[in-house]
Amino acid sequence: LLTGDEQYEGIGGEVAVGDFDGDGDADVATLGRSDLHVLSGPFGRDGGAAAPVREIRDMDDLRYMDITAGDFDGDGRDDLAGVVHDGDEYDARRAIVRRGGATGLAEDYTVVKGANGYPLQAGESVAAGHVDGDKYADLVVGRMVEGYDSDVDNPLARGGMVTYVPGGATGPRGDRAKAFNQDSAGVPGAAEVGDGFGASLSVGDMNGDGYGDIAVGVPGEALGTKKRAGSVLILPGTASGPTGTGTLGFNQDTADVPGAAEAGDGFGAAVKLVDADRDGRGELVVGAPGENTGAGSLWVFPSTASGVTAKGSFTFGHGTLGTVGTGARLGAAFNR
Repeated sequence: LLTGDEQYEGIGGEVAVGDFDGDGDADVATLGRSDLHVLSGPFGRDGGAAAPVREIRDMDDLRYMDITAGDFDGDGRDDLAGVVHDGDEYDARRAIVRRGGATGLAEDYTVVKGANGYPLQAGESVAAGHVDGDKYADLVVGRMVEGYDSDVDNPLARGGMVTYVPGGATGPRGDRAKAFNQDSAGVPGAAEVGDGFGASLSVGDMNGDGYGDIAVGVPGEALGTKKRAGSVLILPGTASGPTGTGTLGFNQDTADVPGAAEAGDGFGAAVKLVDADRDGRGELVVGAPGENTGAGSLWVFPSTASGVTAKGSFTFGHGTLGTVGTGARLGAAFNR
């Protein structure tokens, strides 16, 4: 158990799990108000860690938005990636990586840079997984805040965008990054201001072909006159990274999906591809925190050899969980 000792410290607000020291046991990293806290496994049945909590001091006022873990350099130890505010500009973001090592996460970090040598424009959400099927974990960044100075001449910024950064021997290769939005070839819908494409992300193999697919939440998507009803898109993974071709889309008006789309549902505010039945294919879990006047609900979509399907999907909320529904906003976020 790790608790903060100061008001507003926010311990547990963002959590990532990975084997940072390569000993075969999972470790846990979580953010506090100004520090990164790392608990080393193995963990006992009482939740106790194998070693005292390690604090990595933040001397640069990083102000994290999200974190994720993955072995981006293929050395057998997971690294920790994060998206952070870039300086004092409220709408500018960058991506950073702390490498794992024999003693755990490094104190210092590197900034992911693009092909132009400058920090890669990042976002507010981040996920990791093997999209191209090689030994290096890849980084996927979602950006829904619009209005960057550099966005003026960047049509991909409209409505939010997702950037794929492949891993390599030196870590995430920002010089090989690819960006997608709802105007990209093969991606359903159209990029519109406020869609929030990339507000939530998850990487998992939905059809068992060995390539990680990217689930993208679009909680601001309007469905006809229903504003902010929300949707989820899944970009297939290939040997060359994600592609818009074959992208699947789901919302509450999709055939076989329980319920009905309503304004303000925010379907897709949280997404997760997880192989719950261990058949080698990731099922899709979706949160809609605005459902039922802010009570929130979750949806689960089965997976098949052809990918995630709406047929057989089901939903549950506070009634199933036995919790209080009023204002709960169930499904607002999933920790990893």
